[in-house]
Amino acid sequence: MKTLQRIAVAGLLAAFAVTGFAQSQPLHIYNRLRVGYDDNIYNSENDKTHSLRLVEEIELKLNVALERLYLGIDYRPSLLWLPERDDNETDFLHDLTASLSYSLTPQLVFSVKDTLRASQLPELEDEGYRVRSDDDNWNNNVVGTLAWNLLPQTRLDLSGRYYIFEYSEDEHEADNYRIAVGGVSLRQQLASHTTVFGDFRYEKLEYPDAQKEYSRDADSFFGGLGLEQTFSDKLVGMLRGGFQHRNYDNDRFDNSNNPYVDASITFMPSPDTRFTLSGGYSVSESDSGSYASQDRVTGALNFAHDFSNKLTLYAGGSIAHGKYEADYAFDPAAKDEDENSYTANARISYKVFQNNWLELGYTFTKLDSDVPSRASYDRNRVDLGWKIQLF
Repeated sequence: MKTLQRIAVAGLLAAFAVTGFAQSQPLHIYNRLRVGYDDNIYNSENDKTHSLRLVEEIELKLNVALERLYLGIDYRPSLLWLPERDDNETDFLHDLTASLSYSLTPQLVFSVKDTLRASQLPELEDEGYRVRSDDDNWNNNVVGTLAWNLLPQTRLDLSGRYYIFEYSEDEHEADNYRIAVGGVSLRQQLASHTTVFGDFRYEKLEYPDAQKEYSRDADSFFGGLGLEQTFSDKLVGMLRGGFQHRNYDNDRFDNSNNPYVDASITFMPSPDTRFTLSGGYSVSESDSGSYASQDRVTGALNFAHDFSNKLTLYAGGSIAHGKYEADYAFDPAAKDEDENSYTANARISYKVFQNNWLELGYTFTKLDSDVPSRASYDRNRVDLGWKIQLF
């Protein structure tokens, strides 16, 4: 109870410590205090442990727009309390997104975006949900792009990406990995509503702490074409596809050649409503240490609607199917296995006063896996929160 009091008091003091500043200020600070329920805090298949959840979160948003430069920072540290968790009742989590864009010349623009997360949850991705080991972890993703407008309708993009994922505990260190990507894209606008592009990129995947005989390191080359189409002011679509060559460092696995595809469509029937449907297929890094890779199919649907200037609803869901082939298993006796993960979430926000909101949220996650080393589970979380803009 003392822990509960500390978290609640900290949230209330933060909420009332600062009076409002002008809305034109580039820096805004919000406080969220959420009380909720979690029905499976250990992601267990059986003997689920449920718990009260209390989350105190501060959000700092900075947006600076100058003539040639834009800087945006969104940092959300939060304190999570689960009183029924035996090993550690509290976690201090971090979520940071920083974006920088600078116009070197009217034709040349450099941009970089960095996303850092430190979490107790399994790995999260912006598009979809990756279920790995349930352990404290951190991951950082930085993407840089140099966009060069060769002609009014022609643009060349040079881009790079570096991703790090690491667990806190040594027992999972073999699953720590890095991804380095470099690529080039040439885009041509054919008409006011149609753009075609060609992509080529190189990707290097490394597991630096894994033993050599269990190496999942690989080099991949991607080449393909894409199309972006604005069908109307309410409907926008994108389609990209090509072929991937994957070269494994481990001699026990054959190199592979596979297609890949990504597609999305956004429908805005009114200024207050947005639907986005997306999906894709590729060969990617394995979510299980028993296999070197997986064939992965993903799909997602997201929805947002403003009922009024005070009431807003966000909802979404995703599904991912992973196919693990025996030819890429470390155990010679392993079989082809399948794994499905599902997520659904909804959040409704009501603006009570000028700088105060009430929020009600729900999140569902489910893993259905045939892989022997993985445990299936489902998990429900619901929370009620109060958000206030401090300035």
